[in-house]
Amino acid sequence: MRVCCENITIVIKFCRMNYKDLISQSWDYTQQNKKLIKWFGFLPAIFTTTVTTGYILYQIFAFKASYLFSEKEHNFLGEVAKIIFGFFKTNSSLTIPFIIVAAIFAVIYFLLPTLCKASAIQFIARQKSQQKVTLSLALKHGFLSFLPLFEYHLLIKTFSLFSILVEMGFVLRNLGVGLFQIFMPVFLMLIVLSFVLTLLFTYSDFFIVIDSEGVFASIKKSVKLVIMHWKYTFLMTILMLIIGVRIIIQVIVVFLIPFFVVLIMGYLAAAALPITGIVVGSVVGLIALFVASYLNGVVDVFSYVVWTFTFIELTSKKEVSAREVFTDTPAKCGTEASHLFERRG
Repeated sequence: MRVCCENITIVIKFCRMNYKDLISQSWDYTQQNKKLIKWFGFLPAIFTTTVTTGYILYQIFAFKASYLFSEKEHNFLGEVAKIIFGFFKTNSSLTIPFIIVAAIFAVIYFLLPTLCKASAIQFIARQKSQQKVTLSLALKHGFLSFLPLFEYHLLIKTFSLFSILVEMGFVLRNLGVGLFQIFMPVFLMLIVLSFVLTLLFTYSDFFIVIDSEGVFASIKKSVKLVIMHWKYTFLMTILMLIIGVRIIIQVIVVFLIPFFVVLIMGYLAAAALPITGIVVGSVVGLIALFVASYLNGVVDVFSYVVWTFTFIELTSKKEVSAREVFTDTPAKCGTEASHLFERRG
């Protein structure tokens, strides 16, 4: 009995994930794969950062134009629409080219990030399994899992934290502080629910991309994997902190871009240099955009690596049924642990 207990302890030690090494290896892997960052991180981040920056600019000016910060309330979105309509009315020849460019940008924005994520996960997982893989091969396999992953992302966006914050801002601006306070408990419940569901659906992307599962089958397996491996709560906490750092970096950088652009353009315009203000503001904005996109791309790829390594580690463990009879031969939890059993007898 004593020998059996010692053997079980050894197996548990070998099965236990070394979180510090996992994160360190993930960061080293990220830094060693610059092409992965360039094509599957930085490239889609240009579009997502641009849209996010524009949306945050809109939110800032929309709040500034609301009753909360302005004595004379006016519809900022309506004013922007009037300016755009007036511009194209004066420059009608630019209407069709603008529509074409906007349509292309929208298609790339909605499709490219999902495709790059699927391809990045394929690349990381295949290299982790010691397969010979190239970016083009990973992209080919990424196309195969693109549609279900895109469908899944559309589904989870309905209860994402970002969507809830947008709804909170809409209620606060348009319905007043009184109704906002009434709905606050509902919003808090939705935020908690969003956090719980996000945690439970952590591995859905990887079941879709790596195991070619369907959307709802992947969600079901992800929930089961998270629940069954509750002992990895500490790992989940570390990973959630990583995601938290990612969000903080994105929020800070994205807020800095419009802040500096508006500040510089406003200063130069006040100095009677409107053209210079537009040129300088545009250059600074582009530089900030590319820097922010690169940082976001690095953190995105790092997050993919951490979660892919974790997913492969957890799914490689054998789930022991209650019907299985205990023997001196350990359950398959790793080659090293099996060899230790053989040596210890």
